[in-house]
Amino acid sequence: MSFLLPDNAGSFMKRKALSAQRSSGSVVVPVIRGLILFIYLAFHTRAADQKVAIQKDTVFTDHFYIPENTTCTIKPGVTVSFDAYRKIIVKGLLIAQGTPDKPIRFTCIDRPRGSTESPCWTGFVIYGKKAHALFRHCRIEGAYKNIIWESNPVFDSCEFAGNHYAVYCIKNAVPHIKHCKFYLNVYGAVSDFAAPMLLDNLITENTVGVYLQLSAELIAGKNIIEKNETNIRTEQCLGPTKKPLSLQYLWKLMRELY
Repeated sequence: MSFLLPDNAGSFMKRKALSAQRSSGSVVVPVIRGLILFIYLAFHTRAADQKVAIQKDTVFTDHFYIPENTTCTIKPGVTVSFDAYRKIIVKGLLIAQGTPDKPIRFTCIDRPRGSTESPCWTGFVIYGKKAHALFRHCRIEGAYKNIIWESNPVFDSCEFAGNHYAVYCIKNAVPHIKHCKFYLNVYGAVSDFAAPMLLDNLITENTVGVYLQLSAELIAGKNIIEKNETNIRTEQCLGPTKKPLSLQYLWKLMRELY
């Protein structure tokens, strides 16, 4: 069984990937709870997929690439660290399912928890219609920009802290973000020509809580957006409109709610 890595991957990361394969031979999936994970496994995991499991704390010294037809699973309680400005590029399937007692952490080497220092790694790039990801009980911190490009990942019960852009949704992305906490980021949730679904999140103590850019739409449920320097920022575009999901209509509605 082989695991695809970019040609310039560092030898340390190659050893980590090979070690994970030898120790597991297949993806380790914990007890499945919840409809979302069931749907992801049923529709996005194929028998022909290559599989890799990250089962212990890991330091990446190069970019980490999950290509199409590859499933990467991260075990609860694992800390994934980066030695410098690296990124995780997802074009296949990433399952990072922690638990309340054993969250999965994405950060940098020696970065204190809750730090507001400058970003120390690049972030996630979940790229394309064939890219899928499930994050549950994860803590993502110290990243410059976590990009969701034309994909629909799920973030459930996660924390985003100390990032420049906690989530940056672009190019028709429709991520499902629920029960998450955004704090101490420069930007919490950014929508740029995308339509993220925000449900029951706490967005607080950021420079900007929610940023709606050009042609952005937002499907929002009950969220708490408070105590940010700017709770909601928007860019007026395309003239007056009353379209129910338009940027301007939602901006007017949110100003009334918050």
